[in-house]
Amino acid sequence: MSWGDCGVKLLGSYIDHLLPILLEVKGAGLREIAGATNDSRKVRPGWLFVAVSGSLDDGNRYLDQALAAGAVAVVSEKALELPFGIACLRVSDAYAAAARVAEVMYDFPAQELELIGITGTNGKTTTAFLLREIFLRIDGKVGMIGTVGYDCGGTWEVASRTTPDPFVLQSLFARMVKNGCRRALLEVSSHALMQSRLGSSCFKGVIFTNLSGDHLDYHQTMENYYLAKRVLFRDLLVDDAVIVLNGDDRYGRRLQRELAGCRVKSWGRLRRDLDYCLRIVREGLFGQVCQLTGRQEAQRWRAPLIGRYNADNMAAAALLARGLGIAWKEIITALGATSGVPGRLQAVTFPNQSLALVDYAHTDDALLKVLQTLKRVPHRCLLVVFGCGGDRDREKRPRMGRVAAAYADHIIVTNDNPRNEEPQAIAAQIVSGIPQHQSYDVILDRRQAIEAAVRILKPEDILLLAGKGHEDYQEIAGSKIFFDDRVELLRLREEVNM
Repeated sequence: MSWGDCGVKLLGSYIDHLLPILLEVKGAGLREIAGATNDSRKVRPGWLFVAVSGSLDDGNRYLDQALAAGAVAVVSEKALELPFGIACLRVSDAYAAAARVAEVMYDFPAQELELIGITGTNGKTTTAFLLREIFLRIDGKVGMIGTVGYDCGGTWEVASRTTPDPFVLQSLFARMVKNGCRRALLEVSSHALMQSRLGSSCFKGVIFTNLSGDHLDYHQTMENYYLAKRVLFRDLLVDDAVIVLNGDDRYGRRLQRELAGCRVKSWGRLRRDLDYCLRIVREGLFGQVCQLTGRQEAQRWRAPLIGRYNADNMAAAALLARGLGIAWKEIITALGATSGVPGRLQAVTFPNQSLALVDYAHTDDALLKVLQTLKRVPHRCLLVVFGCGGDRDREKRPRMGRVAAAYADHIIVTNDNPRNEEPQAIAAQIVSGIPQHQSYDVILDRRQAIEAAVRILKPEDILLLAGKGHEDYQEIAGSKIFFDDRVELLRLREEVNM
């Protein structure tokens, strides 16, 4: 199914679904609509154009382009004066309108799917992959939309963003239905929730992993960030939805209090007043044994994932799957066979028995958890190579420098995705959080930084490349170039005589 291959519909179908946010209709009539989009470049003759006023651009600026391409109807928050014969629908929220228009265009495919959402700052991707492995054992195929990619039940594509644009999202749902998927897993971002990208879609199961400082350039405060996440649990659930929360996280506990009366399951390692206590029975470099103990049951499993935060991810996935009726036997078998997630503590072993790991940790909280995990593993020295993205939250940069300094024996500060910022300025902000006594270098070229780190690895050393994970590109000065930490490590393993 192509994005525009959805059949002609009466404009009245769109108007009906927009009623909750519709303020005014002009020039509608019994008009037929061939398709819809919020991108003026994709408008075709007979289409509806949604002009969204976003944080970076205003779709109303492109009305002339959309009309010239053949748009016969426009949705906007503004009171527009359009040429005769062009329908104008004025709405209170153009973001929400775009999502509702996309639903109509694709015939509400989410209604044919059991939606499962995972939200939080860290752990969304790993938890989604774990659930995918569990549901694949039951259903044979499952849809997934998240940071690493989009799986429509046998077709995989690289993700453009964690929770995509409403028209892309509904097209993915439609492909899942066409391919025979019964369930769809979504990593739900705070941006998507604030921008109402999910429309009227409702979830059968949801997970809250944790909340820490990230995206504050967009949300401004942690309170706003939390309230954005809460939308998923307050407004987008079916009546009997299963809710799984991290009770060790203070925002998770707050959410549980605010959801009193709902079907909530809480888990944690640090508190005893939760529904399930998670205990790590044994842990090592190549895996761990975990146990979940509830009021009436205890379940234990072995998995090849390391790290206490991965124990949390496994607990969340297990409790959500169990809440949806999956047998513990199937859950434990899937966890034991998991292959992990691309770019999440992905290991490359060097001939001298040193170990390099690629991880997506790009916040101070995520970096802290990874480094705490690696510090517990027997090793000689721990080296860390990382940077911070440009045009994003600047406040976390010195925090990440402090976290790295607290655990690493040596740090190399380098480029992540500097985007349109000066790399030297980003590095300086990171270094401002590193104490003067700490051993560190600044090598802005990421390839050179990785090579420098690999060349000083000794037996039993651990090297962490943080921040990029599964990404296979860098954004520098407005250009996107191919770059993959994993490829660099594999190349160096062949080239460097260790």
